[in-house]
Amino acid sequence: MGTASSRGRDEMASGAAEPMAKRQKVDEAEEEEDPLVRRREELVLMDANARANARAKRREVEEGLVREAEEKAERLEREANREASSCEESKRKRLRRKAKKKGKRMVREAKERAILESDRTLSEARLSFGQELRSVCAELEAKNEDRLSHFRRLPSELWKKIVDEHLHHNDLFALTMTCRFFREKQKDLGWKVETNWNEYRLIDLLESGRMVSHSLGWFQ
Repeated sequence: MGTASSRGRDEMASGAAEPMAKRQKVDEAEEEEDPLVRRREELVLMDANARANARAKRREVEEGLVREAEEKAERLEREANREASSCEESKRKRLRRKAKKKGKRMVREAKERAILESDRTLSEARLSFGQELRSVCAELEAKNEDRLSHFRRLPSELWKKIVDEHLHHNDLFALTMTCRFFREKQKDLGWKVETNWNEYRLIDLLESGRMVSHSLGWFQ
């Protein structure tokens, strides 16, 4: 009896999955042909390239500025050493510490300038297509909402038939939490959820055939 019931549910799931998969393939094909989708992908690629170029520019600028700062720091230390050679020990140490501290500050400031220059370059590069990317995404979202709006207009009787005939009862609440078209049903189903737990609960569920299914992919 349990095997026959399980086979029946599997057949219903398989039958429901076929048209769903076909519709998904059609939707994916339409999306691939959509010029808005192509333009969005181009803009996303442009954004990625801009980020990569900015990182490369930052490394290049940082290396140049840091190298220049290090050369200046070394020159300061050499000058401090020459000046300190004729001074007493305490003054020599003070001059060398001062030169070393100034050299480190110059290197740090060079790195900060490189970061600022990189951020400015990235902002300028992205400014040219950032607004268009937001506009394209907004148009796509509106188009998808319009395309999927017919699901929301289905009568409740038809939704009830779909759920009753093609959805295992153990998966019902999971569907309300994950499926965008059933979110409005969460309040109605929330009171049906109960916690019934004891040390033999999983064994009882397994033997009864009412173990919660984790294979929800067939209706997506």
